[in-house]
Amino acid sequence: MKRGMYCGAVFFLVLLLMFVSGRSTSATDSTTVLRVGCPDVSAFPDGSPEQLLFSYTKRYLDEISRNTGWQYEYVPLDEVSAREMLRAGRIDLYFPAEYRQDDQQDFSYSINNAAFAVLSLYVKEGSTMNVQDPSVLSGKRIGVLADGVHDYAVVSLLRDEGITVEILKYATPDELHQALADGAVDAIANRATQQRDGEALLMRTALLPACFLAAKHREGLIKNLSDFVYYTETVNPSFETYLTQVFLDRAQSQIVRFTAKETAYLANAPVLRVAYVGGHSPFFGERLEDGVPDGIYPSILQAIGEKLDLRFRFVRAEDNDHALKMLREGEADLFFCIYNNLPSMRDFFFTATFASEDFSYVVRRGTGEIPTGAARVALPRWFYGARTYLNIQHPNWQIVPLDEPADCLRLLDDGGCDFALLPSLFLQQSSLLSLHPSLVVIASYSTELPVSIAISDHQPRVLQSVLTKGILKLDVRRVQEIVNEHMMGRLTLTAITARYPMQTVALAVILLLSIFIAMFLIERSRTQRHQADVLLAKNEELEKAIEEQQKLMRARDIYKQEAELDPLTGLLNKKAIQSACEAMLDGPLKDGAFHAFFIMDLDHFKEMNDTYGHQAGDAVLRRFAQDVRLIFRQSDHIGRFGGDEFTVLMPNVTTPVAVERHARQLMTAAQELEVRDDRSLLSVSIGIALAPMHGTTYDELFLAADAALYDVKRAGRNGWKIYDVKADGGMLCPEGE
Repeated sequence: MKRGMYCGAVFFLVLLLMFVSGRSTSATDSTTVLRVGCPDVSAFPDGSPEQLLFSYTKRYLDEISRNTGWQYEYVPLDEVSAREMLRAGRIDLYFPAEYRQDDQQDFSYSINNAAFAVLSLYVKEGSTMNVQDPSVLSGKRIGVLADGVHDYAVVSLLRDEGITVEILKYATPDELHQALADGAVDAIANRATQQRDGEALLMRTALLPACFLAAKHREGLIKNLSDFVYYTETVNPSFETYLTQVFLDRAQSQIVRFTAKETAYLANAPVLRVAYVGGHSPFFGERLEDGVPDGIYPSILQAIGEKLDLRFRFVRAEDNDHALKMLREGEADLFFCIYNNLPSMRDFFFTATFASEDFSYVVRRGTGEIPTGAARVALPRWFYGARTYLNIQHPNWQIVPLDEPADCLRLLDDGGCDFALLPSLFLQQSSLLSLHPSLVVIASYSTELPVSIAISDHQPRVLQSVLTKGILKLDVRRVQEIVNEHMMGRLTLTAITARYPMQTVALAVILLLSIFIAMFLIERSRTQRHQADVLLAKNEELEKAIEEQQKLMRARDIYKQEAELDPLTGLLNKKAIQSACEAMLDGPLKDGAFHAFFIMDLDHFKEMNDTYGHQAGDAVLRRFAQDVRLIFRQSDHIGRFGGDEFTVLMPNVTTPVAVERHARQLMTAAQELEVRDDRSLLSVSIGIALAPMHGTTYDELFLAADAALYDVKRAGRNGWKIYDVKADGGMLCPEGE
């Protein structure tokens, strides 16, 4: 009897353990501690691209944990071992992984590029090619993976160097590494963290976007991770920008290399003459030190020159038109201005963006909104091309160019314009706004003007790529140090008198009058003198209170509202497209009609942008935006959500055929985008949701379209899909949404 009871108890405990084990295995998505496989970067020095990219992704995961409560245990291992451990459930995630079409049955990939990898060239240990010189690859055989973008990055590098090689493609990483070991190839292209025994690093070639990888049975975890990456970018859009500046840009600056032609130019580069207009503090000041103007831009340019061993001589111009004339006549070589794709600017070369200068909106106190239609805008003539650039972005603006910011504020104070646009750094450094208590900065509005370096066509074209790469190689931390140094300012009597002559005279008169009144009060009585002192102290307190109030009003409601239009493409931005969608969903729907909501991403845009530069990338985005306008109706709402992501709202569509036709036209338009006479670089992935079938609110439509887009990307991109409720319904969202 006792033996039977004992056996029964043991049997019950076994069943209980099996049940608990089964519950713990199936509840993986609720696990708060995730085992995350990652590359072992301990062998790389601090500050190396590999260490920086690892920190980039780790900081992203830390930010996600703020919303999820997830904790991480990092497990250093290679990708081959990671895939085995993912299958066995010994780890939950791995990064950085490249998307592979041959393993869709076993693994799931995230769709957000919250991870990056370094693409490098490797040779056998002991190879005589083990140097940082691309010319050693001439005539060699290079192995690459057949299903990746490695060959594209390698060919771009070698094309720029003028080197011809033989590219051999292999189906799997094992075949690739074996080919190097057997001597079938002289070098292989692979991610830096995939180096195997017997291989030595030859050179780093590019940064590649990567994914998080999980086993197929953990697909829910990958969806949750992707959703939280998107949630982080939406709630805190400046977070990714911060990570890019601190980690990604620093890694990219180490990979940028100069071609043989660029190196030859640097070895014999002449002293470059920089035309400038003084009196534009803190950008270009009046004071000279060893022939260099005091200002942010000269200091940054000097820092670039120190890195490249370039020398500059600054030549003062009377005004912007005079500076451009000096470039055209060969009297100067460089000039800071804002690039515009206009015939009048085509006789110059332009670098990539040197600085994205923030401009603040100054309005009369009590003005809560910037006019969305026609407006009269005061703008200083400091940055050549600013007026044209803003007119392109805002055709309804009537821009009034004035010589100085003080003129802009006086015109605004007198009611001669609706608002003024002034450089934010200038407003922070100067106290000019305090002289106009009726004016205030609207902190929730700002606009950025991309400042580039114009290069005279008397200089060789190679100078354009040399300066652009110099800008990329400059450490963003050094740039911020320079800005901080100049924002502290040098308050001397000479500088104040030169900058504010009228205000200085007025202050002197006030000072003399105050002395006379003080002497008069002393002669009158001590009581009156004491009252005057009290009154003066109260006036000073009032001035400080007004100044503090202005600071608080400047900082109030930051990020409260966004501009209606995207400055690059002229399309609606994400806030405006959301408002249009919500207004359309609240309105009546025609009989038998529905609304169609598109989300589209340009495939491989990041790689193209890194290869050809931001100017080429911006040109592609503008051309695609123009093509989208031509494809859709005037009544449709077209917007740029950010980066290479676009949205379209088609109200009152009467037939699904129209939706399919527009999707095919979008794919054709993307495939016909040319980058350096090459149409094979880009394509588009499109997700589509229909209202009211897939949702009656903007959030429901957006999530449905995003789910369809996710399936297109997972299927290999370059396609479109209408949301399928049965197949896609149940997509996980961030908690609290």
